[in-house]
Amino acid sequence: MSFASQSHIALPYRILFLYIEPLAALFGTYTTLFHPEPYLLSLSPTATYSSLTYPIYAQIAGHDLLFSWLQAVLLRSTSSVRIWKIVLFGILMCDVLHLYGSYVVLGPEAFFDPRTWRWEEWITFVMTYGPGLLRAAFCLEIGVSQTRATKRS
Repeated sequence: MSFASQSHIALPYRILFLYIEPLAALFGTYTTLFHPEPYLLSLSPTATYSSLTYPIYAQIAGHDLLFSWLQAVLLRSTSSVRIWKIVLFGILMCDVLHLYGSYVVLGPEAFFDPRTWRWEEWITFVMTYGPGLLRAAFCLEIGVSQTRATKRS
């Protein structure tokens, strides 16, 4: 499906959700599956990796791969704002839980103080907050043509 058939969806949404995020999710899949220890340490600096927990990392990689597929394939295959909203709201729920996990690990003082963040937190928060805010905006139909937003497919 070309951009022209999705012209009722603002270009920044299409670039982020059809290209940038699917590639980032594929990178996350690779990292989690083949480099679980650095992945863990990027999320929890005091955690200790054990190969006994590898099945959890494989499951997380599957989660990232699904996100990549949903955005790169499913969203490209439809011009339905309703379908886009369903998919993006589901990913937004995951964003909230991801941030909650960071909050629990870092504690409120570090979570809300960017001066204390390691480069890993900067990447995590920028890649979660930014797209998460755009997902929420899309679900509120900000930047979505109202004439096509009500059409169901």
